[in-house]
Amino acid sequence: MTLSTANLTKSILSLSLAMGLLCAGVNASAQTTASVTIPFAFSADNQTIQAGHYKLELLSDRYLALRNTSTNQTQVLMVRPESGTAIETRGRLVFHQEGSKKYLAQIWVAGSSLHSEMAVQHKPERTLAQNAPGVSTIEVAMK
Repeated sequence: MTLSTANLTKSILSLSLAMGLLCAGVNASAQTTASVTIPFAFSADNQTIQAGHYKLELLSDRYLALRNTSTNQTQVLMVRPESGTAIETRGRLVFHQEGSKKYLAQIWVAGSSLHSEMAVQHKPERTLAQNAPGVSTIEVAMK
């Protein structure tokens, strides 16, 4: 291998590495952890979750960890990614409420056009998702 071929190969490898790092930076800009204070108890994934301050972490596009910062108790929830058209500027949780019961329905992550729907929707959540009469929506902002 001549000196000019070696330099060309080294330049191509360096350029490839730089492009890979730039692309990784774009994907890493989406927030994967957030803090949120949820002032009410709710259901998600057939689990009852108490009111409190929580740290959310997207473990993957299919799993969300919800850790109570006071008790350190963690629930792992199955979610289903959904594609959006615009990049979210703020993260938030969307709950459906019927009477006094609240159900986590969606997780919107800041810095991403993806949001997550709860993967497991039991009968009450399916009814709420159809916007049945007497159903309201509550949004809680994430930090």
